[in-house]
Amino acid sequence: MQLSWSKDNRLTKFTMRVPETAVARPTQKRDPQSGHNKALTAMNEREKGAAEWYRKGTEAMGHQNWNYSVECFTNAGRLAPDNLLYRQARVGCLRKSYGENGTGARMAGVRLVAIKGRIKKAKMSKNWKAVETAAEEGLAINPWDAQLFFDLGVATQEQENMDIARYALERAVELDRNNVDFNRRLGEFLFERRDYKPARTCFERVYKLEPTDSEARSMMGRIDAATVLDRKGLDDAESTRDAMVEQPEEPVNAYEADRRARRGRSAAAAPGESEEADLIHAIRKDPKNLGLYLKLADHYKNARKLGQASDQLEKALEVDPDNGEIRELQLEIEVLRLREEAALAEKRARAYPDKEHLVEKAKMLTQQVIQKEVELLTLGVELNPTDLKKKFELAQRLASRHIKDFARAIPLLQQSTANPNIKLAATVLLGECFAREGRNDLARRQLQKAVEGLNFQDHPNEFRSSHYLLGRLYQAAGKIDEAEHHYGEVLAVDYEYRDVLKRMEQLGEAGDN
Repeated sequence: MQLSWSKDNRLTKFTMRVPETAVARPTQKRDPQSGHNKALTAMNEREKGAAEWYRKGTEAMGHQNWNYSVECFTNAGRLAPDNLLYRQARVGCLRKSYGENGTGARMAGVRLVAIKGRIKKAKMSKNWKAVETAAEEGLAINPWDAQLFFDLGVATQEQENMDIARYALERAVELDRNNVDFNRRLGEFLFERRDYKPARTCFERVYKLEPTDSEARSMMGRIDAATVLDRKGLDDAESTRDAMVEQPEEPVNAYEADRRARRGRSAAAAPGESEEADLIHAIRKDPKNLGLYLKLADHYKNARKLGQASDQLEKALEVDPDNGEIRELQLEIEVLRLREEAALAEKRARAYPDKEHLVEKAKMLTQQVIQKEVELLTLGVELNPTDLKKKFELAQRLASRHIKDFARAIPLLQQSTANPNIKLAATVLLGECFAREGRNDLARRQLQKAVEGLNFQDHPNEFRSSHYLLGRLYQAAGKIDEAEHHYGEVLAVDYEYRDVLKRMEQLGEAGDN
C-alpha cells in the first residue's frame, strides 16, 4: 500500500494492494467436476481475509489510529464489496481522520474536480463500477460530500448491491435534505422495496420543495395505495389468472357492514366506543341529516373502506341531489379506488413482464386514473373558479402524454400565471403547450419570459426544461448561436439531460459545414 500525506499529516491518497497472505490460494488439485466448490472456497477465503482486515481495523480504532483503520477497512471492502459494515466503518474513520471538520481535506473542492469529471464520463457510458471506484476515491478526500454519496448509491444500485445503495442514498439525503433529485431517487428505491413510510417522507419533501410537482403527488398516492394493498395481503397473491383483480368487488353498504359486524359480537358497542356505530345509529334517528352521511363517509375514507364511503355519499346525494361538493367527494373516492387498482396492476405487470394482458391492463388503469383526475379537477374548477392552483393542476393533466389536450390547457395556464407561487411553472408549461400546438413564436415569448426569473437552485426542473425547449425552438428556426446558448445552460447543470449533448454536437457539425 502506498500512502500520500498532506502537510498537516492527513491521509490524502492511498493505493491499495491486498497482501497475498490476506487471501489464501487453493493449492490442492480438485476433481474437474468440482468447479463450483472451487468458487465457494475462493469466496470463503476472501471473506476470511476481509474479516481479518476488519479485525485489524477495529484494533487500530481502539488506539485512535484513524489512518491505518481507513487502510484496513478499505482492504476489507475490496475483498467483500457487499458488506455494508466495512464501508460504514471506513467512512466513520475517514471523518475521524479529518477531525470531524465536515469538509474533509484542504482544498477538497479543487481536488475533487477531476474525480467528479471521471464520474460524469463513466455515467455517460454506464460504467457503474468505474463510478463506484471514483466515488469511493472522492469520499476519501471529503467524506461529507452529498453528491459523491449519491453517485455511489446510484452506481451500487445499478450493480444490484442494494445494502450499499440504500446506505449511500440515505447519506446523500441526510447531507443535502432539500435536494429534489436525491429525495426522489431514494423514495423510488424505498418504494420498490416496500419500505413505504420513509419512501412517502421523501416524496412529501419533494412536494414541499416543489408544490407543482405532480409526479411527487402521484407517487404519494401510489404509496398510500400500495400500503393498503400490502396490509390487506393482496400484493402477495401469485395467481397467474389474477383472480383477486378480476373478481368484482362485492357491493356492501354501511348498514350491511354494520349488521355483519354486530353478528359476531355478543353485545353492541356502547355509545362513544365506536365512531362508526355512533354515526350509523345517529343516521337511523335522523336520516335527513346530510352532515352525518358526510362524517361517516369521511370515516370510511380514512379507514380506506372506499366502497362503504361511496355508499354513504350516494345516500347523501339522495338527501341533496344538486350538491356539487358531494359529487366532488364521490370523484375523489373513485380516484383513490382507481389508484389502488392501478398500483396493483403495475406491480403485477412488473412481476410478469412477458404477460401482455397484465401490461396492457396496467396501462389502461393508468389512463383511467388520469382521466378520472381530469374529471375531478374539472368539477373542482367549476365549483371554485378562483382557485388558480386547481386550474394549474387540471392543465398539467390535460397537457400530459396521456391526454395531450393542449388547446384546453392553454387558457387555464394563462390564468394560473396570476398566482405568484406557480407563475414560473405555469409559464414554462404554457410555452411547452404553445410549442406542441405549433405556435413557436408564442412559445419562445413565454419561455424567454420564464427564464428571466429562473435559477437552477430554486427551480431545477423548470430551468432545465425551459432552456432545453428554447434550444429546440431556436434550432428548428436555424438560429444556431441562440440554440447553443440555451443548450449550454442545460449542460452546465445537467450533462445527461435528455438528448441535449447530442443536439449540441449536431449544432457543432452544422457549424463546421
